[in-house]
Amino acid sequence: MSASDAAAVEKSAEKKTEAPPDMSNVLAHIKGLETTNTQLSEQLKTAVERNGRLSQKTREGMQSALDSLMKKWMDAVETKDDKVKDEFKNGLTKLVSNSAEDNGVWQMMVAASSLHERQEHNLDNLRQENTDLKLKMDGMFAEPGARVVGGKGKAEAEPEREPVQNLSPNMWDDFAKDIGSMY
Repeated sequence: MSASDAAAVEKSAEKKTEAPPDMSNVLAHIKGLETTNTQLSEQLKTAVERNGRLSQKTREGMQSALDSLMKKWMDAVETKDDKVKDEFKNGLTKLVSNSAEDNGVWQMMVAASSLHERQEHNLDNLRQENTDLKLKMDGMFAEPGARVVGGKGKAEAEPEREPVQNLSPNMWDDFAKDIGSMY
């Protein structure tokens, strides 16, 4: 063996006899990561379940609004083709199923439906008030005696007049004399 071969054999023997590196730190770090991963998985699972419950409540609220408030508005709107209404309803149903409460289309529909309901309510109130006033007026003034205000009524006969005296043929001359006598 040459000297260089002997040196190579000696180096490989030294490598085999060296102590293995300390793996306990690496294993402890891996164990800590596994623990953290487990905790985060549990937190994620809890959050997903809570989000699912909130989404379900949101969907139920949105479906209720769709079935009551928006249905009245959509039924009141007249279109040339009922297919348009059906497509619109399907689009809103998709928004409900996705719990897309923050969607602009949904928010505008809620506002439009609410405005429609408020205007319909106001119109009903005005109609009722008009009917009540008509009934009240018919009851108040149905008889001629009820139409008298303050004790005064229509004259039964023409009042008597005194005859006009001293009529001159030229009233403007009399007017000029009266005015002249004042100054």
